[in-house]
Amino acid sequence: MENKTWLSYWKKSLSDAQAADIDIDKFRHFEIENFNLETPVIEQIDSVNELIDFEETRINKKRGISNKNNNDWISLDFITVLIAPFKLVPVSERQIFLRDKKPKFPFWFYAKLDRVGNLAVPEETFPVFQRKFLEPLADEKTEFIFTSVENVDNATVPGKEKYDSYSEYLQYLNNVFALAVGKPIAVYSTDHLATINNAIVLLPDEDINAAFAIIQLYEKLLKAKDLPPLLNNFIQLHNNIKNEPLTVEELIDFNSLHLGQMGFEFPLSISQRKSLYTFLQSNDKVFAVNGPPGTGKTTLLQSIVANMVVEHALKGIHPPFILACSTNNQAVTNILDSFIKAKTAQGSLEGRWLPEITGYATYLPSNTKTANELKGINYKKLNGDGLFTKVENHTYLSQAKEFFLKSGNHHFQTEVLDIPEILRRIQKQIGAISSSIVKGGEKWKSYQQALKTFDSSYCQENLDRKKYFDSHETLDETNFEAEIAALIALEKEVVTYFREEPFFRKLFCFLGLKSALKSRTTELRVLLRNSLIQDSGEFIFKKSVILDKIDSKINEARSILKGIKEWKSWKQENNIKGNPPRNETAYWEKEYLKIEGLRRNDPEKSQANCFYDELDITLRHQAFQLALHYWEGRWILKLEEDLFSDNFAGRNDEKSRNRWQRQAMLTPCFVSTFYMAPRFFTSSRFLQKSDKGDSIFDNPPLTEFIDLLIVDEAGQVSPEIGIPTFSLARKAAIVGDIQQIEPVYNITNKMDIGNLKATGLVRDYDDLIFEKEYHPKGFLASTGSIMKMAQNACSYQEKGLAERGVLLIEHRRCFDEIISYCNMLAYGGLLKPLKGSGIGKTLFPPMYCIHVEAHSTTINNSRYNQPEADAIIGWLLKNKDVIEEKYNKKIEDVVGIITPFVGQKQTIYRALNAAGFDTARIKLGTVHALQGAERPIIIFSTVYGPGDAGTMFFDRDNKPNMLNVAVSRAQDNFIVFANSSILNKETRTPSGILAGYLTYERG
Repeated sequence: MENKTWLSYWKKSLSDAQAADIDIDKFRHFEIENFNLETPVIEQIDSVNELIDFEETRINKKRGISNKNNNDWISLDFITVLIAPFKLVPVSERQIFLRDKKPKFPFWFYAKLDRVGNLAVPEETFPVFQRKFLEPLADEKTEFIFTSVENVDNATVPGKEKYDSYSEYLQYLNNVFALAVGKPIAVYSTDHLATINNAIVLLPDEDINAAFAIIQLYEKLLKAKDLPPLLNNFIQLHNNIKNEPLTVEELIDFNSLHLGQMGFEFPLSISQRKSLYTFLQSNDKVFAVNGPPGTGKTTLLQSIVANMVVEHALKGIHPPFILACSTNNQAVTNILDSFIKAKTAQGSLEGRWLPEITGYATYLPSNTKTANELKGINYKKLNGDGLFTKVENHTYLSQAKEFFLKSGNHHFQTEVLDIPEILRRIQKQIGAISSSIVKGGEKWKSYQQALKTFDSSYCQENLDRKKYFDSHETLDETNFEAEIAALIALEKEVVTYFREEPFFRKLFCFLGLKSALKSRTTELRVLLRNSLIQDSGEFIFKKSVILDKIDSKINEARSILKGIKEWKSWKQENNIKGNPPRNETAYWEKEYLKIEGLRRNDPEKSQANCFYDELDITLRHQAFQLALHYWEGRWILKLEEDLFSDNFAGRNDEKSRNRWQRQAMLTPCFVSTFYMAPRFFTSSRFLQKSDKGDSIFDNPPLTEFIDLLIVDEAGQVSPEIGIPTFSLARKAAIVGDIQQIEPVYNITNKMDIGNLKATGLVRDYDDLIFEKEYHPKGFLASTGSIMKMAQNACSYQEKGLAERGVLLIEHRRCFDEIISYCNMLAYGGLLKPLKGSGIGKTLFPPMYCIHVEAHSTTINNSRYNQPEADAIIGWLLKNKDVIEEKYNKKIEDVVGIITPFVGQKQTIYRALNAAGFDTARIKLGTVHALQGAERPIIIFSTVYGPGDAGTMFFDRDNKPNMLNVAVSRAQDNFIVFANSSILNKETRTPSGILAGYLTYERG
């Protein structure tokens, strides 16, 4: 089965990636002093056998065997180990400057080790360069750079699949090391760290690392008979279904699906609404949202969650269970903050009807997270600590019931209701809101039919069409009422005319006498003049014909009037003023009116001004408030029931699912990294008795338990990390941007191809399917991402967009001068900048370059530029007072500093400290430090001088990612400190394009 083959490949990739980030304290190991790399034998035989015995025992214990005398005991004669041939320790005079004073082991290689200490060529021959010491870096705490990912990739060229001897293998290792680091292993040294030739012999264990739960989940899935549907769907390589997302004209058809809205201050944007409604009406298991910077991804996610909360409450079914995941801590923090800070409208429904409960999300951290780190956050640890320990007990239950009853009775203006009755009434109110939203759509469609009748047959060429519409561009009933009265009067006049027509006129007309017919026609034309009965050339002036036409016109007018009145009556009942926009252009006209109102601080113009927007901040938000309290009441009843039964404790499948669903009644959304999610969503099942009689338990995953998996910043999640969690859910909404930061890949290209071949996904090393299919679709551990895979699996694609998925386009974070660069660089001009121009509103030009005449220096394989760092500090000191006065904040909370290199980050950090700035508060680092964050002023230190490098780091492969992220963090000012000669406007590189957007000042 191909999908299981992919799972095997990703599992192997993850195991290899974990080996590239080795913490020796977590692994069995021993140390060899004065290690000689060329010696093929290890003399510490006792230590060798202890390591082999440990691995032998571990393997057998996993099989439930602990007695060596058991016939099924597996004996090992050798193991595969990792060897670090040297370690680096801080020299004494540098220790005070380093935060991380531990020894460093940047380089490892594999070897087979037998019980007499002989070393042999292993199956995996490419050595391990610890990823945390390679640039580019995501870990802002790293202070030492060994080499770069690019250099390691370049070093993968030499080598062959098999080596005839251990000495030949060692020569290969030396060649790779020299290519990657620039010198042989034996003479390696670096500034500020001493090289000690003591080796570490370590037993790698895929279960004892940060990803052990992910690897265990892979193992469970590989053993399962069938894979869960969402997982199967997500890893299908070929997807031939392609649909366009909903248009503005189609929104009304699915408006009734949008029941709840978390926020009440601002409605959804146009692209958010089209994305949400496309998601709500779709039955697809995978839904991809392309979210460029500052386009409101979090608001869309809040809307999805709020809608599920209301929908499930209305149906009275289980609470929605939503898991939001990412590998990026900033993304996790952003989700948590948005669900903690979300407020509800004032009134009897405001806030929570439970004491000391805030927010709608619970964080699932590791047990090592401290109380200080988790302050102000709802959390639940694996050991049980957190929100639910605090509230799921008899004492809190008693307080909660009293608080809820008081709040519920206050809302319903009574004092006698019990909890079940409050829930019944809440559900009835939610139902009334849902019915009203449905009715609104129906009445608008009836009105649209009336408008169609008016345009197609009622409104004649000689009529002034504009007079029929009011100031809201809605048909005005007063005209139709007057015209119906006029038509009824005309009808009476026609009847009277024919009744009073002379006898001989009637006779002569009957006989067809032309003069008589002409006289009748002339008189009737006078009678019908200025009426709604049009005298066409073929008009027949007979009594029955004229009366039929009048009657038809009256019925048309009454039908139109009914559509108008019912629509306006619904609007009045629900306090809605605007109409649904008829098309994209009309919607944008409404949107620009609001934006103009906001810019001019005009409360009337800036308020919600159309049907959809008004529903968001009124009925839909009210429904969300009601649903919150519905689930609070359900939680009280469920907790009371479970506390008095054996359902409360225990970890079998039924009890685990019951506990999670009960807790989801309090916070519908749970937030986790991909590393922690598989640890939390398991149950316990008795497996067998060991040979000692001890019970052995299995921990099967809670597959297909989660109603919706949300992946945020999915462009930063590599496939092997994120894939297994999809097995826990039934549906997934994946949000990200492949034009921003990519995953930090821990797998080299050569390792990746080797794993593809080992699992049968390529036939040989010349098979180009990995370049033509696997790479562009995001499946590879060395180049892929969950976002690329989601795009491949999604069945929707916007016009003009190369990637699949819906697209958010309204940008509100940066001034137009700033985001216009990103729009040109990465998004083909599809974004709509809505903040306006920064000219006259900012202290400095929005896009600004300060020239620094300097070159970079390389130390410890990372660049720095001391004059550029000094110029930044000087500029900050010079402008500190005006910046703090404008923003009414400390400068450390206003300015963020981004640089491509760890060496420059450390240089700036030391300079900031020396100048008296609070470095604990200021955002300083590579782009990873600010991904998902923002600051009014962003300083970008380029570091390079002319001729310092062939291709600058932020221009590598002509990818927009680094500069796109750096620039789009700036709300008001993006200020570049650079030797301006490195910015060439004539080139089409990211920095060359940037050069054309900058205002230059020499400093």
